[in-house]
Amino acid sequence: MRRPLAAVWRREAGAAAYHAQASRPLARRPASRYHHRVSFLSRLLATPREPRGVALALGGGGARGLAHLGVLSVLEAEGIPVACLVGTSAGAVVGAMWTTLGSAGAVAARWREFLASELPKTLPDVKLAEDVSSRDSTILQFARTVRRGTTVALALGRRSLVEHEDLQRALAFLLPEARVEDLHPPFAAVATDFFSGRPVVIRHGSLRAAVAASSTVPGVLPPFPLDGAWLLDGGVVAEVPVREALAMSARPVVAVDVSDLPGDDAPDTIKVPRAILRAGQFTEAALRRELLRDADLVIRPAVGGIHWSEFFRAEEAVTAGREAATAAAAAVRRLAGLRRRPPRRSA
Repeated sequence: MRRPLAAVWRREAGAAAYHAQASRPLARRPASRYHHRVSFLSRLLATPREPRGVALALGGGGARGLAHLGVLSVLEAEGIPVACLVGTSAGAVVGAMWTTLGSAGAVAARWREFLASELPKTLPDVKLAEDVSSRDSTILQFARTVRRGTTVALALGRRSLVEHEDLQRALAFLLPEARVEDLHPPFAAVATDFFSGRPVVIRHGSLRAAVAASSTVPGVLPPFPLDGAWLLDGGVVAEVPVREALAMSARPVVAVDVSDLPGDDAPDTIKVPRAILRAGQFTEAALRRELLRDADLVIRPAVGGIHWSEFFRAEEAVTAGREAATAAAAAVRRLAGLRRRPPRRSA
């Protein structure tokens, strides 16, 4: 059976000018000798077009990550399409829930059911020390505050403070059984390779496993085994996965940053542990600024006062995300290629 032949209008290289009347279809000649002049209609028919919308990069932050839910509710209300979604840690949890459950309202309802269940009681007992700042990164706060029947000093000889079973039970409640590659819009979770320190973008396989790997905080949880690799929390190297979103979609990238800058402690009040942690905070902040530089737009909900473990402040975080996204809605619409504003829908 003969293959259908696609003819294009071309002119020989080196011709002084292009004359429409002199053009002729040369589909059977070697293509290397000719410049291609492809019309808009040809490109439209030959190239699959990505739908309008934006690519979302949702950063990590524990309970602060619930602000992503407020951002998503505004995008829904504004009728702004999401071309793809990439999440790190808490951003992966919220993004996966939204992609599978279908709406911000459904995600909020599932979170309320989770918090009202017995499952949160099975998670690590967290004691907040007075000197723990909500400005610390999620990973630093985990490392300094998580306790489960032992002190951090005694835990230094252990592989981790918590095993994966507790996290898996929570994810089984929050997320349905699904394959990452089957989700729409396309979704990816970002983790960190334990050996190389490089970001790992998970776009295939079990959704629950992908989110668990992306949320594996170093020291608190043991490295997560997945497809022959050992993975850690994506926030180690990609706290806001902007570059991963750029690689996944040609659409403009809107980043949602739920982190915060280092605190303003007086120098004479800083002890040795705080000084070491503060240096790490500055390193994290510098990396984050570099990552966010590549985003087309950055949304920063005002969640700096919420500790990573304060899930009882979920409504506050959601409200902060909603307010920040509402303020940025016009800019997001322009990036998404939307001119007219559709009738508002309830979130």
